[in-house]
Amino acid sequence: MKNEQARCAALLSGQKMITSLISVLALALGVGVSTLQADENAAETAKVSNQYAAEPVTYQSLIQNDDYASLTEAIKQLDQTGQVDHQQAENLLNDIATYQEHQAARDKKGQASYEEAFGKMLSALDEDRLEDAMVAAIEAHSLSKDSTNYLQQQEVLDLVAQAEAKAKAAEESGNWVDVLSTYRLLDLLYENQDRYRDRVKLAAKHVRLLQIYVPEHLQNIYKERAIKRAEEKGEDAPPPMDIEIESWTKKLKNVNLSMLRDSLRKAARFHVERYQPGHNGYVSLVDGGVSNLLILLDNKTLAEEFPSLKNEDNVSKFKDYLVSLKAEVNRPGNTMNFLDAFKAIDKIINQNDLTVDLPHEVVIYEMTEGAMSQLDDFTAVIWPEDIEHFSRSTEGKFVGIGIQITRKDGQLTVVTPLPNTPAHRAGIKDGDVIVKVDGANTATWSLNRAVSEITGKEGTKVNLSIERPGETALIEKQITRKEIAIESIRGWQHTDAGDWDYWVDPDAGIGYVRLSQFLPQSADDLDAAVAQLQAQGKLNGLILDLRFNPGGLMHSAIQISDRFIDEGPIVSTVDANGNQKAPDVAHKANSYKKFPVVVLVNQGSASASEIVSGALQDYGRATIIGTRSFGKGSVQDVHPIARRSAYLKLTTQYYQLPNGRIVHRKPGAKDWGINPDIEIPMSTQEIADAIEYRQEVDIIHDENWQPEEGEAVKEADDILANGLDPQLESALIWLKLQQVTGGKTPAPLLQSAKIPSEEPAKP
Repeated sequence: MKNEQARCAALLSGQKMITSLISVLALALGVGVSTLQADENAAETAKVSNQYAAEPVTYQSLIQNDDYASLTEAIKQLDQTGQVDHQQAENLLNDIATYQEHQAARDKKGQASYEEAFGKMLSALDEDRLEDAMVAAIEAHSLSKDSTNYLQQQEVLDLVAQAEAKAKAAEESGNWVDVLSTYRLLDLLYENQDRYRDRVKLAAKHVRLLQIYVPEHLQNIYKERAIKRAEEKGEDAPPPMDIEIESWTKKLKNVNLSMLRDSLRKAARFHVERYQPGHNGYVSLVDGGVSNLLILLDNKTLAEEFPSLKNEDNVSKFKDYLVSLKAEVNRPGNTMNFLDAFKAIDKIINQNDLTVDLPHEVVIYEMTEGAMSQLDDFTAVIWPEDIEHFSRSTEGKFVGIGIQITRKDGQLTVVTPLPNTPAHRAGIKDGDVIVKVDGANTATWSLNRAVSEITGKEGTKVNLSIERPGETALIEKQITRKEIAIESIRGWQHTDAGDWDYWVDPDAGIGYVRLSQFLPQSADDLDAAVAQLQAQGKLNGLILDLRFNPGGLMHSAIQISDRFIDEGPIVSTVDANGNQKAPDVAHKANSYKKFPVVVLVNQGSASASEIVSGALQDYGRATIIGTRSFGKGSVQDVHPIARRSAYLKLTTQYYQLPNGRIVHRKPGAKDWGINPDIEIPMSTQEIADAIEYRQEVDIIHDENWQPEEGEAVKEADDILANGLDPQLESALIWLKLQQVTGGKTPAPLLQSAKIPSEEPAKP
């Protein structure tokens, strides 16, 4: 049984148990009952409490343990004694009943989906469709009630053995796409265990090499895979998608030796783990660079682009040299300073020239990438070609026309125009296909190419040729580019004017704000959203949704935390020496007027999201609901290198929350991230369904738009009405509970008994 109260209740029986439970609830809430009955019930509870180690049960634990029956009885008792607003109590009870109905339906659907997924896994295995079997196994795992037991089932173990054998065979044949695909699936099956971490990283490096240097070859591999997968399923092969190929010379343009040297020097001097075992300064960095070159030499496909790699004798000579150098660098007790490292690099380049004669920018790029990958997953060089994109992602604005685009069925398609932008005012609609930009056909453009061509200098014009369903001729639009602020704050639903409505439950006075990333304007945008809510009615509670928010600017996270915390430290940082930087502190003048807050987090909430949710949790300013966050609690400083022609994004510190927590997840760590106060899990399919529905609701349709025949118009309220988002439903119940109880923490409702399950849980 999931909840501890149910286990306790199993020791009691029939009407006596029900009467006892209600009475104990009533006592905890100050409700009068007969002394005789109270004594009897207290004695019964004491028996349980004395027999087992117990913890107080609160409203929070009742929700956590799905004990809505006890919660319902407690609310009814409060209502019957007139201690609460009757209508509020009734509304809350209705919401709880609806949630229970949704949960029962989800449980039933989940069990059916589990059995279906497990059956698909077995069928796919019988038909030698290993990849389909893995996908089904991962789905079944997310639906299983006992993860450990599920992974120990013989059918799953047999599948894993087959997958590992396939990956090994693919690696031996040099099929790195299959290697990466298989190990990633295995990594997903054993989520958070890092069991296949190193294999995934190696395969990813090989595929990255293909993507940069022989992208056409990689594109053909994916086409062949798509055809093969379709044949396995008995389906028609999808139409081929030919995306424009960009040469590696463009990506590596202006890469030079100073970038490698400056990166090594700054990494050795400032990286947060530089004093830890396994991070031996220049030794580790040079070793990583050499390892990357060896991986390149092992990838036979690159000979298509670099014919010199076809000379096996020269390749062997270069490899032998690198292996020898690697052994020398890693000699026990060996140390290196920057002069030693630079000499080693010069010798490597010289040996390259004498053997395989790869372009210098390739050797430099690969050594730099390899060196930085030795440090952590977030340290990286921002190469000259990447600077513009990096700046756009952190500045919170860009110059363009204001549309979201994707490739759909091989065509460049508008997802939605952004409100109050040039594209919106020009009449661009969702579903429009952009077939030409300034007369150039977009059929083979990558998304990066499309973004580059459509954006530009402010005040300049771009011509779009649009294909629209129902229109026979192309629609020509000339649009003037303008500075566009990236939308970081979103509400519950769009108004008719295209703005955001932030009320998720206006009758209860509960607002809802989604923060997609932390940008310079995020705090101001949040201020505007809260001000709008307060101007429209009494704000009794706010849901701050940080799910799938990957982070952003630390300063923005501090500003937003400051809006909810009156005083005290928000976040500090700890460097490699263990020195704590003076914390950023809250200022009461910046704080909103107090109202209850729920912060929603999940495995996609990282970095700045963890600062905000963790700080508010430490101060008890918000209740955190959802699932454990990602665990990215490190600070990256951006250092200019090579006279500012490139930059190094280097991990230099760890975040430390007000209570001293460091949430960063290190390899092999058992604990990381922000653990929610109330954990509400969602299966992979539930998450996917909720995201897809929300994305469709967010689209701004033309006023004449009609859904396809047989489809209903998707509304935001349907997410709640149809039980698509149990985490959001739980947040609403919690906030309404605060209204009913006045936010007071009750005395223990009863003592929970830690009683073993009567039977092992089924997967």
